[in-house]
Amino acid sequence: MPDEIVDPAAPVDVWLQNPGATEELKARPAVGATGEDLNEKFLPAAGLERGKNVNVRNVLRCRMRVNGKKVNDLPTGKTLIAAMKHCRVHDVETKATLAVAAGALAWKAFGGPGTISDWRGFLRP
Repeated sequence: MPDEIVDPAAPVDVWLQNPGATEELKARPAVGATGEDLNEKFLPAAGLERGKNVNVRNVLRCRMRVNGKKVNDLPTGKTLIAAMKHCRVHDVETKATLAVAAGALAWKAFGGPGTISDWRGFLRP
């Protein structure tokens, strides 16, 4: 599933972990419950508006299959590393000056130190 790059010059990229069933169905990131929180609570609180000055992206762009069935569970270990490497090759360069890691996988993808809980609410140097 592609990222939602509304403007390559948008000041903010919000990075989520992976699409859920609703996102996959609508071919757009963050349109399920997570999207509602993002659109109705978090972005307005930051003075941002989806579709205008923020891009919404996923570290992984598809859902894992277990026994032929798509699941929202993330792969682990070497499979997760390979999936991240595969998906990140397709990242589109933007001019965002702030990348928000919305979740532990996004934090890991950007090499954040410690855990996302350790850094929640703080800017990584």
